Amino acid sequence: MILLPEHPAPNGATPRVLDFGGFQEGAAGAETQRINQLGNRYAVSFTLPKLKNDRDGRIWVNRLLKALQEGGRMPYPLLDFYPGTPNRADGSAVEVDGAGQAGKLLAIRNLQPNYAFCEGQPISLEIAGQHYFDFVAETAIADAAGKVTIRLTQMLRKPAPDGAVLHVAKPMIEGFIMGNPVSWELALERNTTVSFEIRESR
Repeated sequence: MILLPEHPAPNGATPRVLDFGGFQEGAAGAETQRINQLGNRYAVSFTLPKLKNDRDGRIWVNRLLKALQEGGRMPYPLLDFYPGTPNRADGSAVEVDGAGQAGKLLAIRNLQPNYAFCEGQPISLEIAGQHYFDFVAETAIADAAGKVTIRLTQMLRKPAPDGAVLHVAKPMIEGFIMGNPVSWELALERNTTVSFEIRESR
């Protein structure tokens, strides 16, 4: 997995959900039903500002070329959202609290006491080195011991072992590089223009 540069950061991002569910139309006027499926995940299209080709452009293009074969990972852009200080003062990672969890609820520990998750807050759950990106579905506040159960927007895609790290302050999106990252524009003023998409694979 190739870690893409954090600077210069993208100046545009378009997230979308990869939804594998569908609708079942009722016969003879019966109600329409929504059939949800496991495995919904995300893709994000990024655009970069014009980069000087002598350094930033060259590095970005090279990382994308490598990520085309090995996959890429980068921080999800938070823009104006500030996640606060979720981790405890002792530096402990925010972790999954207990194995065997499934569905849309996830119990976690090691938060700052009374830390508040906001509806729509981006997070990523790291399992065996793989990040699974999602959003918090509704507001939740940690108790005095730094524990809380949050509701996710999508169902968990893989069983989360006890102690798996939840990235709150710096959520990551990772997956395959889609689009055409092996094509980029070199302008006469020595700038490079690049756009690409990261699509979660699982």
